[in-house]
Amino acid sequence: MKTVDIAPCGINCSLCLAFQRIKDKCTGCNGSNENKRKSCVVCSIKNCEEKKGNERLLCNKCKKYPCRRIKDLQKRYSERYNVNIYENFNMITEEGIKEFIRKEREKWKCIKCGNLFCMHRENCLVCGKENTIIREIRNNPTPASTL
Repeated sequence: MKTVDIAPCGINCSLCLAFQRIKDKCTGCNGSNENKRKSCVVCSIKNCEEKKGNERLLCNKCKKYPCRRIKDLQKRYSERYNVNIYENFNMITEEGIKEFIRKEREKWKCIKCGNLFCMHRENCLVCGKENTIIREIRNNPTPASTL
């Protein structure tokens, strides 16, 4: 997991199924467009006009943050995958991106095999161990966090 793996929207690309797969592996939002789904290549957040050509600029640096796109993404990812974009940005701002990555690695690490869980799957892609982060949100659904 590297700083380049943190997408402009604050999501950790290292946890994405497309990033973790072996065949046709995606290089993340900040990587090349090779092997990316079309929806990722044309992402309205990454390609936002407010970025003025700086695709890697984190959205929390924008004067319009949180815009409607970020609010919608926050709602979807907090409800489905227990990923809180607002908390991610707060931690990046307060503790720095390297500390955020360290904590993400710890939070999403499979205790059985040591690989990262995929945020989109209920079990570790390597050893099959249950992803308790996903189970937590499935068993205790709560409304999306707000700023």
